[in-house]
Parts: sequence; C-alpha cells; structure tokens
Amino acid sequence: MNRARLIFAAVNCCLYLRFFRLVMLSAWRIGYLPNIADPKTYAERMLWRKTIDRNPDFITFLDKLAAKTYIKKKCPEVSLAQVLWEGRSAAEIPDELLRGEVVVKANHGCGYNYRIREGVFDRTVLQRLTRKWLTRKYGRRYGEWGYNEIKPRLFVEEAIGDAAKDLVEFDIRAANGKAFLGCVTGKCKQPDEWFFFLDRSGRPALDLCDVDGQPPAPIPAHFNAMEAYFQAVRLADKLSVNVDYARFDFMWNGRRLFGSEITVYPASGVDDPRSTDCKRIILESWNLLDAHFLTRPQSGWKGIYAEALKRKITDRKLKAALENDFKTP
Repeated sequence: MNRARLIFAAVNCCLYLRFFRLVMLSAWRIGYLPNIADPKTYAERMLWRKTIDRNPDFITFLDKLAAKTYIKKKCPEVSLAQVLWEGRSAAEIPDELLRGEVVVKANHGCGYNYRIREGVFDRTVLQRLTRKWLTRKYGRRYGEWGYNEIKPRLFVEEAIGDAAKDLVEFDIRAANGKAFLGCVTGKCKQPDEWFFFLDRSGRPALDLCDVDGQPPAPIPAHFNAMEAYFQAVRLADKLSVNVDYARFDFMWNGRRLFGSEITVYPASGVDDPRSTDCKRIILESWNLLDAHFLTRPQSGWKGIYAEALKRKITDRKLKAALENDFKTP
C-alpha cells in the first residue's frame, strides 16, 4: 500500500468512527461504503463537504437573512423580497404586517414558511408552529452542520408572488463562476406542480433522478420565461465566483426576478444522481481543488492529508485529460 492510500485509509477510519451514524445512513442510501477521504462520486463529495470542508461561508449561505446580504453585495442589481420584520417570537409581530400578502419564515432551515393570503391566518397556529421551528436543529439527521451554526430568528417577508398561481422558481447549480444546470419549477409543492431541467444554454437537460437512456423532459408549451432563466444563469455565474459548488435559487413572478436562497447541500446531499450524464456534468464542474479546505493552509495531519488529496485529484485530472486526448480523432 502506497503512502497516499495509507493516509486515506487512516482518515477514513477516523471519519467512520466520528461520524458513524452519518456514514452508515449514507451507505444505506447509496448502496456502498463511501470513500470520504478520497471522494470520487457525488455522494462521497457531499460527505466530504459535511465532515471535512467546514467552509465558514456555508453558514452565511444557509442563513436566509445573511444570504440576502451576501447576494445583494455580489449582485447589487438583483431584486430581493423585502424583510418587513425580524425577531424571536411571533407574538411580537405587529398586527398590521400580517393583514396583507406576506410570508413568515425562520432563517435556519428549509420548509420553515407560513404563507398568509389577504390577512387570513390563525395567530395561535402561527405561534405554535414558529415555536416549534425555533427549537429544532435543522440538518442534524444528514450532517448538514452549517445550519447548526445559525442563530435562529423569525422574519416576515413580503410576498412577491404566489406558488399556487404565478410564481416560478429557478434553481441554478453553479461552480466557481459558471452555472451548468438549472431546474425550473412551477406550482411548487402544489398538487399540480411541474418542473423540468435546462442546461445553461436553455436546452432541455436530464433530471438528477432520470435513468440512462431516458430523454430529458421537454420544455412545456406554457413556459414563457426563458429570458428570466438566462438572467438567473448570469446572476448564478457572478454569485458562484470562489464557490466550488452550490445551488443558487431565484423566483420569477412574471414581472421581475428575485434572488432567493443559496443551498450547499441540495436535497440534503444524500443520494447519487441516477443519470450517468448528470453525474458527469456535476463532477466535471465541481472541482474539489477550489474547495475551502484545499485552498487554505492546513497544518498537522490535515496538512499531510490535504497535500495527498491535492496530488491525487491533480493526477486523476491529468490522466482523464490524456485519455480524452487519446480518444479524440
């Protein structure tokens, strides 16, 4: 066994012991014991991100309030839904703010949304629900550590549209300055939800759950927001500079595009894409050499491991390039 393999084996042993439950859960989901120390698959890279690459920017990205500041700083031209109030208790929200079209949210997890339409809501239900949000540690099950570092807060946000009617969501995956895959969703989380995937050029692309040989879903005839999609792609290009890989989410209300959220663990990062083509484009776009852990000085065992991993990734890229050149006529 060469030196690099010994280093990777030692790191894997330590990670298996320290994150035993997470590793076993991942192995059950993907069907194999993940090689976290030398990650090659998408699921392995996500585990590496969760256990080793503790990028402090991830905390900013995952915090729905802090992400707004980050997005506006990087892209001053982008619109954002206005925050009307923030605090620690729904009981403190002024009545007048809840009489129109707004959304009550928590900043430290996904799915913490309470939509109020035309001022119709039950404050007792709202207070009970938001108390539950604030006591939860989101992301613990799948090791999404960044959420645990966020100070939980509630906020009231203007409603920029309605998912049940006109709101369309663009979720753009990008890596270090280049968007490469987008998902367009309408009627999100409604019984008649629809979605499809596009590449950065607006051509139909495979869904992460598609199987080999399955054609990509066509663009629906009713979809008329392609220019807004291209605008989202351009913004994702800018927002992803110096970010090795993330998903940048936007909302289109038929008139204006709004920046929304930044996700570093899409779908909690627990599964491998089923489509070979989809896996290929993500892994080719996501360069681990751009990751926080490998672009910052490391000392001790981390330094030894980081150098071994950088050499292994570089050698693998060189080998792939040579094989590609050899195949090219």
